[in-house]
Amino acid sequence: MLRSKLLIILFVLPLTLFAEKVVLKGNEPEYAGKTITFLTFSDQITYAEKKLCTCVIEDNGDFSCSFETDETTYVFLHLGAYETFIFVEPGKEYDLLFPEMKEKTLADELNPYFEPVRYHLGIENSSESELNYQLAFFDAVYSKMVEDNSYLIYIKSSKLDVDGSVLKVDSLFSDVTNKFFNDFKKYKYASFRHLSYQEKMKSISNTYYLNNEVLYENPAYMDLFNQVYDEYLLYFGRTETGKQIYNDVGKLKSIKSLKRTLGQNSVLTNDTLKELVILKCLHDEFYNDKFSRSAMLTVLDSLEVQTKINEHKLIAKNIREKVTKLMVGYEPPFFELHDLDSNLISLDSYKGKYVYLSFCTTISYACIKEFAMLEKLYENHKDHFEIIVICMDENLTQMKRFVEMKGYPFKFLYYGNQPDVFKDYDIRAFPTYYFIDKEGKLAISPAPSPDQNAEFIIFQKMRANGDI
Repeated sequence: MLRSKLLIILFVLPLTLFAEKVVLKGNEPEYAGKTITFLTFSDQITYAEKKLCTCVIEDNGDFSCSFETDETTYVFLHLGAYETFIFVEPGKEYDLLFPEMKEKTLADELNPYFEPVRYHLGIENSSESELNYQLAFFDAVYSKMVEDNSYLIYIKSSKLDVDGSVLKVDSLFSDVTNKFFNDFKKYKYASFRHLSYQEKMKSISNTYYLNNEVLYENPAYMDLFNQVYDEYLLYFGRTETGKQIYNDVGKLKSIKSLKRTLGQNSVLTNDTLKELVILKCLHDEFYNDKFSRSAMLTVLDSLEVQTKINEHKLIAKNIREKVTKLMVGYEPPFFELHDLDSNLISLDSYKGKYVYLSFCTTISYACIKEFAMLEKLYENHKDHFEIIVICMDENLTQMKRFVEMKGYPFKFLYYGNQPDVFKDYDIRAFPTYYFIDKEGKLAISPAPSPDQNAEFIIFQKMRANGDI
């Protein structure tokens, strides 16, 4: 027994032995008092965000926080209208320089398609050999190369000298030895070849992916991967051999059968790559109608259980969380928000009750019109279900003034301390509704609005559950 325990310890230790601290610090008086959270992507298929460290910027502008990592990591930070980023290496300290503060406007907040300005964070006293300097310089030169050749790419001209263009850029970076940088460069060049029609999907797959190291954390590797294997199941499913995938997923719900079918294509004879492609395809196809969602979830769960690759287990878990969070029968995203009296109210506190959940703003005419309908619903059915409105107003005072003036009796919550709640619920228009059952699971998602016969549909659902 002692021998087996020792073997387990020896196996586990290497996974954490080489993690080293990264320190992110700086002095930004303009941002004094703000809480900042440094994030990374848990994976680059779902792009689920993972928190690394959080700190509050002091009155004099000083801030510092740290985390541990065993590899070069892409780190980003939401700063108002900016999405700032930096690449950090284990064991290093970074004295960061923020952009001039630019807050998002209310219109930006209300716009579901708002795109933040990307900004590569500066580093105090950086040198030309520092990774971020090299990557920023490479990105600038690479972008210029693509821009200069854009017309020839567009017309698919034979005059386009892909090799010559790449060699010209590469001559500027021939002395860089950093592995992360060179991998990044390699896959950016491959993207240019793909974009320029020099190499098609099969050639790119065989040359850069089939029997190469999987670089889960390298954005250039994963960006090209997501392009090359985009809609791969649909592409392969059009072939005589590939038609079997519809039976593998839809009827058999078998990851083993799906792997066997995909393995007949020479570009996916590598099992690790095959699993990663399956994960991407299950993620992407979940939002289409080619496969049964329940069947895809079964295949996804089987892959998560059977895979021996920890990164694939994580990606499968992230996919499940992402695609089911707004599905009927699953728990909706958690929230804990302030009410009119600044009390924190959580979704969990409503378990045991039905909840008609609305996302609105008091400056929207459509929302204001429906508040009156919600009031009638509340007066007639407050014994059957609760009504909660989550408001995206400029501030809590504005929401409070409006509600007190109108005297609405149902619950209003302000989004301010958890702004991602609108993103979590995929709010693209106001108003948007959901109906949650007594167990805290989505019963109607999305739910109809009051002027879309919501009362009848809600009562049908409660009646089907035997509650009225």
